[in-house]
Amino acid sequence: MNTRRVVSATLLVFVLAVIFYPSFALGTVTLRITDSGARPGEPIYAKCSNIALHRAGEGEKTGWIELVNATGTYDLSSLGNVTETVLRSRITAGRYDKIRFKVAEASAVVNGSKVNLSIKQSVMTLDLELSIGHGEERIVLLDFKSNSTMARVGKIFESSPTVSVVR
Repeated sequence: MNTRRVVSATLLVFVLAVIFYPSFALGTVTLRITDSGARPGEPIYAKCSNIALHRAGEGEKTGWIELVNATGTYDLSSLGNVTETVLRSRITAGRYDKIRFKVAEASAVVNGSKVNLSIKQSVMTLDLELSIGHGEERIVLLDFKSNSTMARVGKIFESSPTVSVVR
């Protein structure tokens, strides 16, 4: 009778470990930004929010895991040859196929005056291939390419960001 209980308890622990392991297996994702199109002397500022990764194979509405609600404001023009860390977050190990974020604010300095930029497409979803194992850290680098982000339409500046996942 005692042997039977020990075997049952061991089997139960094994089954629970198999079922719940994925939710306890965590890795780390670091999001960095750069701007390969940065032009010195033309500051362009951006603030992102609602940054999320999408689990591969899950539905469009249910597979999103939010990493951060809002970031700081970054001067894209200063990121020509460097990267800036936006966030570092622990996340469930697994495969991710998309990153989504909202460009919450954008502004530029034109002739010494700060000008708010209207944003045509504020929510951006980009495809990526990201696999994070237990205890691993992965870096995702987004390139904003600000040389293509500002266009003058009459007296309104519009932002049309070209953003790509570099790695």
